[in-house]
Amino acid sequence: MKSEKATYSTSGAAKGTYSADDVEHALAALIGSTKRRFRSLTLLEVAHYIEVALSAYDGFPALADAIDVSPETLRRFLRARRLCPSVKRLIVEGAISSIDIADSLGRLPGKDQPTVAKSVLRGELSSEDVRAVVSIRKDLPEEKIAFLIDRVKSSRNIKHYVIEFLIPDCTTVKDVRKSFATALGVDNIVSFGKSGGIHIITLTADGQRRLSEMARQVKLTKRRLVDKILRGSKGPAIEHVLMC
Repeated sequence: MKSEKATYSTSGAAKGTYSADDVEHALAALIGSTKRRFRSLTLLEVAHYIEVALSAYDGFPALADAIDVSPETLRRFLRARRLCPSVKRLIVEGAISSIDIADSLGRLPGKDQPTVAKSVLRGELSSEDVRAVVSIRKDLPEEKIAFLIDRVKSSRNIKHYVIEFLIPDCTTVKDVRKSFATALGVDNIVSFGKSGGIHIITLTADGQRRLSEMARQVKLTKRRLVDKILRGSKGPAIEHVLMC
């Protein structure tokens, strides 16, 4: 730890100091709340204690090591701070307690969050569905959120094809998304996400057929074709594939 007291600040709040006792209390609360599925604290309370504890540690990795969780776990809890006021109230009231759902909601524009949260509370969307909404929103930034929710809901009973891959060095996620959309068509991509260090793209049945047909035409396995699409996201290697 850096000192017995640490300066802190929050958006719109005045600066102050956390005492060593504050930090110790925060650490105890985090140890008891960040590893359990059922917590006595709300997500916003956990986020507050992370802020307190961070005042005495040199960044997320140091704090994460101290309480034996991953830095990403801490960041996911802190995303609850990004939620709009009406969704924060749902968290305070205990209506939303899932870190998976809150994390995904925090990745959406504020104007989208209440509508998606209400769909979750009505039992219309699961945590996986909310992640899919987040992914589609990135591809369709101007579309109405109600349309995106309906698209996710209607896709549940449709057979999908999942591709897992690592993004090559010197290649951005944006480049890869663009390459797959160009190769297979944006309408054939259900979602584009990440689990741990593995990126996941989910295709419709038409997207799978398109991938299979392209692989047949260039005499490659689908796995090799996916690799070529990935490599081609930063160069001309994919041009022959796209012209088939």
